[in-house]
Amino acid sequence: MKNLRLPDDEPLLVWVRTADVAAALPQAQGWLTPAERERARRFVFDGDRADFLASRFLLRRVLAELADTEPERLLFDTSRHGKPALRGRPDLAFNLSHCRGVAVLLIGAGAAAGVDIELVQPGRADPLVAQRLFHRAEQIQLLACPRGGYDRLFLRFWTLKEAVLKAEGSGLALPMDAFAALIDGDSIVPLTVPLALAGRPFAIGQVELAPDLVCAWTRVCADRQVPTTWQLGAGGTVYPAPQVRLGTGSHRPRLAAGQPPGRRKAALAALAQGG
Repeated sequence: MKNLRLPDDEPLLVWVRTADVAAALPQAQGWLTPAERERARRFVFDGDRADFLASRFLLRRVLAELADTEPERLLFDTSRHGKPALRGRPDLAFNLSHCRGVAVLLIGAGAAAGVDIELVQPGRADPLVAQRLFHRAEQIQLLACPRGGYDRLFLRFWTLKEAVLKAEGSGLALPMDAFAALIDGDSIVPLTVPLALAGRPFAIGQVELAPDLVCAWTRVCADRQVPTTWQLGAGGTVYPAPQVRLGTGSHRPRLAAGQPPGRRKAALAALAQGG
C-alpha cells in the first residue's frame, strides 16, 4: 500500500508492536539475508526471535516503499562501527531500535539519524546505574522528581543518550555522559555533547508513542523538523499514528570569538543549509 513519502524537510518515525504483525513474520523471514536468517535461528527464546523478525519486517517494509523496490531486494552496507546504511541510497538515512515487543524506525533525508525506544516498567530504573553513568545535573533532576515519575524520567534521559550516541555513529562506544541534558517542561537543553558532534548542529526530541513507551530521536542537521509518526499494522499497512510530544531541543555550535566577519557569514550560511 503506497502511502509513504519522504520530503526533504519531513522525517518519518514509524513504529510497530510485534503482536500486531505476528501473522506476517514468516513473510519477513523470507526477506532476510542468509546472515540474518542465521541470527534469527540462534535466538533461544521465541519472543526474542519474533521481536527481531518484526523489526526487520518494519525496516524492509518501509524502506522498500520509499526506495520503490521489493523488500527482499534491499542491500545494506555496514560502517566500521556496525551502523547499517541502504546501499545506493544515501538520501535515505535511517536508524532502528527495538525493545521487548516493540520496534521503531527513524528515517530522514540525508541527515545522520539516531532513535531509541524503551518500555516503561515500574521499578525497572536502577538508581545505581544513574549514579555511575549519568551526568551530575541529571542525577539531581532525578532525585528531585516525584517518586512515581522516577522510572519514566530515567528512561527519558536514557533514550536521549542512546539516540544521540547512535546518531554520532561510533557504535555506542562513548560513555553515556558524553551526552547529557536537562529536561525543562517541553524543552530539552543539552549540557554536554560528543566531541564529534560539537561542531555540528543537531536536533533532538522525544515522544510518547503509547502510555508505556518512551521514544527519543536525533537528526544531525540544522533544521528542527519534528518527525511525523506512523504505525505499521497487520499485513504491513502503514497508517498515521498519534503521539504525545514530550519535548524538543537542539544543539548549535558556537562560532569562535574573533572570527573574521567574512568567515562568520560563511559559517552561518553553512549552518542554515545543514552543512
